[in-house]
Amino acid sequence: MKPLKEAGSCSTDLQAAYDYYKTYNPEAAERFLEAYSAAVKIISQTPEICRVRQHEWRQMVMRRYPGYSIFYKEFPDFWLIGGVLSTLRDPDMILANLLIREISEDENISE
Repeated sequence: MKPLKEAGSCSTDLQAAYDYYKTYNPEAAERFLEAYSAAVKIISQTPEICRVRQHEWRQMVMRRYPGYSIFYKEFPDFWLIGGVLSTLRDPDMILANLLIREISEDENISE
């Protein structure tokens, strides 16, 4: 089984989502992190659970937080979590962000 790797921007995504929920309810922010961890565990065990979408990205909607999804993609040697993004955004903007992150990760791999 291929390892799961998080793009460098994932920590920023998680912090932004955490801060958003924390402004309304600190417990909800903690539950968001738990939901993220549970989703990552599922992805790491069965990465093909979500269907392939545009540009080979897969999208797992976060349980109990349907406004956020984990976007991930298969590479030759690993699975990349490209982002934890709000799905309330424009889909073209989400895809643009993912493609930029993918290019950035490709450059890191090549070095």
